Amino acid sequence: MRPLLPILVSLAALSVSGCSEHDLNRVDTEDTFYQEKSSTADILWVVDDSISMADEQSLVAQGIRSFMGALGELDADTHLAIITTDMDVGNPERGVMRGETPFLREGDDYEAEFRARVQVGTSGSDKERGLQAALHALTADDLESQWSTFLRDSSVLALIFVSDENDCSDDNIISDESPGADCYDHLPEMIPVVDYIQAFQGLVGETGRVVASSIVGPPAADGCDDSWYGSRYDTLSQKMDGLTGNICETDYGSIMEDLGERLIGPTRVFFLNHSAISDSIQVHVDSSEIDRSDQTGWSYDSEVPSIRFEGSYVPEYGSVIEVSYDILD
Repeated sequence: MRPLLPILVSLAALSVSGCSEHDLNRVDTEDTFYQEKSSTADILWVVDDSISMADEQSLVAQGIRSFMGALGELDADTHLAIITTDMDVGNPERGVMRGETPFLREGDDYEAEFRARVQVGTSGSDKERGLQAALHALTADDLESQWSTFLRDSSVLALIFVSDENDCSDDNIISDESPGADCYDHLPEMIPVVDYIQAFQGLVGETGRVVASSIVGPPAADGCDDSWYGSRYDTLSQKMDGLTGNICETDYGSIMEDLGERLIGPTRVFFLNHSAISDSIQVHVDSSEIDRSDQTGWSYDSEVPSIRFEGSYVPEYGSVIEVSYDILD
């Protein structure tokens, strides 16, 4: 059992009710979540190692104290690993965690070791497949020795992507020899972000939590002409309880502090067991019904599907969240 947030219990006993033919096709269910604080965290940084990233890698290295300072409030046993976005078929190190040991752990000098490891160089592929790299690093059969010890049943899994380009996770449809610009010409052929969300959530099971964040190019990169909008990373971050930082900033201290605080904060996004009929959803926190509101309550994301809380309505630690709904066939 994962004693962690959010612990998802599917009350699978389904009931059918109603009088009309339409009602007879509506199937009731309820998912219950427990908002609990984590005592362990497994953090994977995915860093762009293409030719334009030297300055950004240095800024991430400088910001590690702010990140670890925020994370220290959790007082968690932390695993910390770094990989690159280079997933070219010809790269023998693709998905491999950097360093003499695959990841840093309790007892290591996190700050000094992170600074050394995160500056991954600039000779990597100009086709930055960050989402693909993360999933490969955490699932590939030939890398089982690294992910089998990195991932722990009781941990929050945190994914943090750093890139000045959009994600190009295409399962290597584009050849190693093709220019990076081909990624933008083939965006419709990329693996859907929703597929990665489901895969990442599957790594922790029904009872675990994944937080995905990113430091990427903003939609309008004024004064930062060398970056492209990281729309796929931004989408992942929004849907997976994370934050998106602006890679064009000249100091990442504040961004990285925010990323650490988001990781230790209470869960805002809860993934449902089934797709729901939207107008049937009812949400209770500690038996009190919460209104549906994008600003002051909760909203429903049918694409994932999930419930997201906003503002002061994010359930506090110790809360019990119950979501009842009719299943969408």
